[in-house]
Amino acid sequence: MEKKNKQFKPCKTFRYLLGNVTKDKCKADLDEYNKHRYKVFTATAIVDHHPLKMNPYDYVKTRKLREDVSTLRHIDMQNRDLLKKINMINRKGGYVDSYNPLAYRRIDKWSAHIKDMKEIDNNNKWIYKTILTVISHYNAKVMDETWKVTFNEIKHSCKLPLVIFTKPTVDEVLQSHPSISEGLEKGNIQRPLCFLEFQVKNGKFLGRLVIELYYDHVPVTVQNFLEICKGENLTYKNCLVHRIVKGQYLETGDITKGNGRGGFSIYGKTFQEENHMLRHTRTGILSMKRVGSTENNSQFCITFSRMDQLDHKNVVFGKVIKGNEILFVIQDFGRKIGKPYADIIISNCGEIPVTPQE
Repeated sequence: MEKKNKQFKPCKTFRYLLGNVTKDKCKADLDEYNKHRYKVFTATAIVDHHPLKMNPYDYVKTRKLREDVSTLRHIDMQNRDLLKKINMINRKGGYVDSYNPLAYRRIDKWSAHIKDMKEIDNNNKWIYKTILTVISHYNAKVMDETWKVTFNEIKHSCKLPLVIFTKPTVDEVLQSHPSISEGLEKGNIQRPLCFLEFQVKNGKFLGRLVIELYYDHVPVTVQNFLEICKGENLTYKNCLVHRIVKGQYLETGDITKGNGRGGFSIYGKTFQEENHMLRHTRTGILSMKRVGSTENNSQFCITFSRMDQLDHKNVVFGKVIKGNEILFVIQDFGRKIGKPYADIIISNCGEIPVTPQE
């Protein structure tokens, strides 16, 4: 055995009667018996009876609180079952069959074995008494006091403007996506900016998109879009979003009919497509909707995802640089094909003055 407890006293009397079995078997039986007694003597509780360490920052979500409550209830049920078993032992006594049936074949040795059995019984009673007097570490009062302190900390932390999780915005995520004009940049060019605001018709305001226009690549297309945004003669204001295809794009800009069959430009009814140098590489790309064979007017698309299939069909002229999360709100009003579930309009639009760079 390893380091023995100083209070433990091993039994030295054989349980077999000498002459009935060999001496080696008597020694082996006594060693095995003493090992069993030592294990019982030094037994420790294997039930997890320690209260959970509680940190208020770990309990922001109610789901975690419910899980911990369930765990505490499970531990409490285990402790109750253990107390019931100890109570039954206390009331009925511990009837442990520790007698060796081979020890009573000789009547003249009976009194000696009666004495041994009484000693075993006394040892068992002492072990049982020790179990009853063990102090549990699962102290209900301490648990209640700890919970009160933790609960006050949680209440206090809820009053503070504490940011538990830092999550990048949709705009920040999209900044890392491929450029729509990769390899075509022309130095430090300050491009014009404009905005579009969307809302449910006669209802909820959805938000504002800030758009960067690639005047350096498609100046004719950008000029047409920018002038209509400013609304001096033609305007996108109150224009209906006539089509939303979930996971792909929205279509709007029909400023004459509102159903995708009209539209007008500052150059006349239509104007010729400019070029297809820019691509649909990400969410928030603006491109002109082709009308006729190779003409554009005021109608345009905004993508909800990368749309390579629109390259060389629609002329890309800008991208959303702020408010991309609004696109996912608008997307939820769409179907796989056809008209949106609700009427969504461009409630306001215009140019954003650009501060000259030094």
